Amino acid sequence: MLVLFLYSFLNSYKIGIVKHADTLSKEAFNALLKTLEEPKKKVLIILIAKTLDSLPGTIVSRSQILRFRPVKADTIYDYLIENHKASRSAAKNFSQLSLGRPALAVKFFEDKDFYNNYKEKVEVFLDFMKLDINGRLSLIEKIIEKKPINQEAVKKTKRTLEVWQGVIRDWLLLEYGFNNLIQHQIVEDEILKLKKIVDINKVIKLIKAIGQAEEFLNANVNPKLVLENIAVQI
Repeated sequence: MLVLFLYSFLNSYKIGIVKHADTLSKEAFNALLKTLEEPKKKVLIILIAKTLDSLPGTIVSRSQILRFRPVKADTIYDYLIENHKASRSAAKNFSQLSLGRPALAVKFFEDKDFYNNYKEKVEVFLDFMKLDINGRLSLIEKIIEKKPINQEAVKKTKRTLEVWQGVIRDWLLLEYGFNNLIQHQIVEDEILKLKKIVDINKVIKLIKAIGQAEEFLNANVNPKLVLENIAVQI
């Protein structure tokens, strides 16, 4: 952030981009607020966040809000085929999986490790829902690496829960017959099988538990304890 206060060549604009602004600590927000209260000429600070609710009101009130809407799946599908020579099946899968985010669709297509890591999170969730309490707790031991708990571990757990929420969304869409709107079409059959053996009330409990888990993670609670709390609640 200090770089923004230095003089630029040719008296041009200086631009700072803060990705995942919704994950900043309270201290970071306070420092940012001071910067916004004393703006410098020709300095732009762009905050990227999922929702306005995830940012302090004092930050939002001093910002200009720009909303970026999801791109239609058909548009992403055509783009992957025409510009990246993707097969029709791959284009269909990634255009649905990206939920209107073209850059993410391209990332899935170009980076196999990234895509496989995402798929693994989906498969872990499906296994999680099949198991009893002891099985779920054992699975959490495998999810959480035996390393010191740090911000990276918290971010990784948040990403895992985001993937789980996407699968739950598909579960509910299938429950009410909106099969054409689901995100994870590659595991549609698996979700349908789970629907037959898992009560919908259990899914609703899980939604509430994940919402609570996000609050705990933002408060720097140990990720393993957060996941174990989910396992116990459902």
